[in-house]
Amino acid sequence: MEYRARVFGDDITLDEIHPGSYFSLDTDTLIKGLMEGVQPGFYKTVEDGDMIVAGRYFGMGSGRESGAWAMKLVGIECVIAESLSRYMFRNCVNNGIWPLEVKDILYYVDEGDIIEVYPEEGFLVLNDGKDLRFDTYPQWMVKIIKSGSQSGDPNVR
Repeated sequence: MEYRARVFGDDITLDEIHPGSYFSLDTDTLIKGLMEGVQPGFYKTVEDGDMIVAGRYFGMGSGRESGAWAMKLVGIECVIAESLSRYMFRNCVNNGIWPLEVKDILYYVDEGDIIEVYPEEGFLVLNDGKDLRFDTYPQWMVKIIKSGSQSGDPNVR
């Protein structure tokens, strides 16, 4: 899979990824909140094939699922970070988003870089051809991610 990197730094909380004031069952409202606490209007700039790349502790704080919902709704299929909070990790899995932890990823990736990601094989290829390795997941987890949601129905939230 090939993705365009949308890069954010360290310590991005869920309240920045998706502020509580945007929590809604209305998908238009939900989408507008994506990354609003870090980059207002981010949702307007997301294109097919975008992924989020971040540093340490991505998604720390609240366990609300709205950040992952909003990512899924705008078409983000992959989040790569140096580390993800356990809540963000599991919310990504449950919503069909690959949550990949890659050491020192911010050192290698700039905004707009195109990265080839092979989540089941455990590596990615950067613009310069360098590959970085990461841990793969058990088949039961891969099955949830590939199905698009924990329920197996990508339209169920």
